[in-house]
Amino acid sequence: MPAVFVSPSLRERQLREALQEALQQQDSAALRQLSDRLVHRHGPRQLQRWMQALASEPQQLFWSQALAQPPKPVPQPSVTLDEPPVVEEPLPVEETITAEGTAAPVEEPLEQPSAPAPAPAPIKTALQGWLPQWDGPQTDRLAS
Repeated sequence: MPAVFVSPSLRERQLREALQEALQQQDSAALRQLSDRLVHRHGPRQLQRWMQALASEPQQLFWSQALAQPPKPVPQPSVTLDEPPVVEEPLPVEETITAEGTAAPVEEPLEQPSAPAPAPAPIKTALQGWLPQWDGPQTDRLAS
């Protein structure tokens, strides 16, 4: 299904109508959502202009209060369990043991990495069939 192009003027008119409807219904959640969309697209100054153009003094006050209120959290569906909740017991506190003296640092020699072991004979022969034989550095054979 191809995307439908909505002109900016049509989008602005739809937003204006939705804001007027939210003002008439005094729907603060819709006003907050639509105002966020307006600010996102046009900036906060445009929001102030629209508030003055679309709303009367009492409606502007309501609109400002709606924007100042924090959004209400969406209630999460409660989950009922067939089993009683499991209460975990606190773990026992272990006693800390302090050393009477200081221990000498342990110095173990680090193992040096060894050269890789040669491949077993059957694998080596199989690989030699795949790898080209190296016959020294390549020279320009066409020049000679």
